[in-house]
Amino acid sequence: MRRSTLFRCCALPFALALAACAAYQAQHAAGRAPAVAVPAVAAIGASVATPSREFTELPDAQQVSIVRGQADEVKKNLAAKGRYACCVRPACNECLLKRGECHCREVATKGGPCCGECTEAWVEGRGAIEGLKAWDLLERRRQMLDRAPSPP
Repeated sequence: MRRSTLFRCCALPFALALAACAAYQAQHAAGRAPAVAVPAVAAIGASVATPSREFTELPDAQQVSIVRGQADEVKKNLAAKGRYACCVRPACNECLLKRGECHCREVATKGGPCCGECTEAWVEGRGAIEGLKAWDLLERRRQMLDRAPSPP
């Protein structure tokens, strides 16, 4: 029974990240088919989205600790596959939860803006790309916002 509970606790953040990635792709597909079939992801997410009773009965601090540890493990696994290359240390969680992968290092190196969490981390002094400054990233973000269409 303990092993089953541990598996469910480990599977939850992964399934949430996968569902978030599929949702992001579906919202931003601009007329192309999503890379992952949304119904399949929804079915996976529905089967593990509700935490087990054992997990919910844990103290809040322990729940947070488990989720953080699982998120770190997922990021390490994705990094080993070349799908998580963050530009800050420790690596962001925003890309994991929104897209299921992170390419902020490559984007920032090529002159683009990185995700919001990474931008904030650069301002806090946690940048991990030599020669790049927080001010450069903030300026890129400002330029991106200047080009964005104004809300109705």
